[in-house]
Amino acid sequence: MRILAKPFQLLGYAAYITALIFLLDTAVTIDMSLIYGLLSLLLLTAAFLVISIPNKLIILLLTGSASFIFIQEGTGPREAAEAFGTNANILALFLLIPLAGTYMSYTGYLTSLKQFIVKRSTVSGSHPYRLSFLLTLSIGFVLNYGSLAIIRQIADESFRSFREKQLTLHMMRAFACCMLWSPYFVNVGLITALFDVSWFSIGLFGMIMALIYALTAAFWLRFTSFSQEQIVENKPEPMGREASILPLLRFGGIFTGLSFLLYYMFDVSMIVIVCTTAVFLPALYALIKKEANGYYAELIKDSSHAFLRLRNELSIFIAAGFFGTAVSATDAGTVISSRLADWTSGSVLLFTVIIIAVTTMFALIGFHPIVIIIGIGSSLNLEALQISPEYASLLLLASWTTATQVSPFAGQILMSSRLMKITPLELSKKNMGFTAAAGTLLVLFLYSLHLTGIL
Repeated sequence: MRILAKPFQLLGYAAYITALIFLLDTAVTIDMSLIYGLLSLLLLTAAFLVISIPNKLIILLLTGSASFIFIQEGTGPREAAEAFGTNANILALFLLIPLAGTYMSYTGYLTSLKQFIVKRSTVSGSHPYRLSFLLTLSIGFVLNYGSLAIIRQIADESFRSFREKQLTLHMMRAFACCMLWSPYFVNVGLITALFDVSWFSIGLFGMIMALIYALTAAFWLRFTSFSQEQIVENKPEPMGREASILPLLRFGGIFTGLSFLLYYMFDVSMIVIVCTTAVFLPALYALIKKEANGYYAELIKDSSHAFLRLRNELSIFIAAGFFGTAVSATDAGTVISSRLADWTSGSVLLFTVIIIAVTTMFALIGFHPIVIIIGIGSSLNLEALQISPEYASLLLLASWTTATQVSPFAGQILMSSRLMKITPLELSKKNMGFTAAAGTLLVLFLYSLHLTGIL
């Protein structure tokens, strides 16, 4: 077992090296796309050996279809190898943004947050559903899935009374709000890169969609119930000195503020900005506070386990990028877009509904949304469909979000179902009514933007 562990540790390091080489490639004049393309191929090949059979079938379908297209198009070996690195930007976002969370955890910032909530609950009571929702919105947009487990632990230790499953599902819906706008999320990074749009051109509308989603979740909470629901009762014991959350707020404020400031100042993609900030800001903080040795040791430990922990996501991201590059090299975009225009009779509303429905349907049978989004995004001729890149971006954000809220294979469903001690399929069924209602409202909002000429 120890003999096998060493290669997986090295592959974990290789994943981070791939992400860092991608960042370096954006800063120097030397073309490094072949290097991180070959490293991505190595990671995909290794991951293929240890992922589940259903995921293997999806990877074979993607890579086999892409290889066939490349052969038909006469693509050279170098270009094909570089295509494996197409989603190196998404790989970087997925691997490097959590470095901020690692630093916050190592320094005790998150522990201080837990102690602060416990103290406040002891003194003034708590509003568990409102507080858990707001906490997820506040830290989930940076910490991603990890926020769900952290906030649930806070609830278990400090909230006076709540229904376990109802609260967790409410948190999962709050998490979805972050997916509609946060530049630290893979879907937002991918879609802005796919259509080459600025985050500033869609960010405000994404936040409005998140507000619509949040208000729907607040309304739907009263209709959310589970049979055999366990009510958690806590009587938090009085604590001594209250922990300060100022260091956490300071770090979080600098991290997000610096990200947006640099993005505004430089003509560089948001992915590059947020990844670079996630690499250097925690490292600089650690040096200034003389925590460098411990923080770097924590990073090495985390990266050594990264490959096995993230093998499914790594394989899907890489294979989907390879497939998307192949599709974009054909005239499929013109053909598919003209067919869609014919089927919808030019109706943008019907087109919007079809895209969300197709994305959700494929997600329900096990396809990761990134596969569907890249397939759709690489195939659309926006001029033929008479929609703007900003509209298409927001549509795919809404599609990804609704799909992952009901797919029993989605990461948030899997994590939430474990916290709730029910099966992913049960959770998927329970959330379908809410997701249909929220999705309908998002469709109407998007169409109103098109109808009024705003987008």
